[in-house]
Amino acid sequence: MTQLERVKAQMEVLVPLVRRLRTELGQSRADALVKDALDAANRAHGEKLAARGVDVQGMVQGLEAFAAGEALDYEVVERDDRRLGFDVKRCRYAEHMDRIGARDLGPLLVCGVDRPVAEGMGVDFERTQTLMQGAPCCDFRYALKE
Repeated sequence: MTQLERVKAQMEVLVPLVRRLRTELGQSRADALVKDALDAANRAHGEKLAARGVDVQGMVQGLEAFAAGEALDYEVVERDDRRLGFDVKRCRYAEHMDRIGARDLGPLLVCGVDRPVAEGMGVDFERTQTLMQGAPCCDFRYALKE
């Protein structure tokens, strides 16, 4: 099963759950609870990855896993022994969220994974824009800490 297939399956549960939580608790409170829960799980995942060792090649393998099954069209713009930078030009994750009428939840449920995983791994992460939010690309920049 590809990461994209996993995300599609997760969205079958998460989208209606978050919509219901927003109705019951209000958008701010619901989104904060969901973000806290997902951030904790994703940070823990990053910590597991870090326990195996973190290097640029491992980050490339992670990118390839997320891109599997033509899920992402991307261009590597920087890669050396400490940094990995790439721009995603097409994202099937965002396209799926469009298809199910949930693009508004994409930043919370899909794009929100990246920062806490990087934190758990102990890797600096920067992204200033996403396709999910209407930008022309997602600009991912990772750097191993000194």
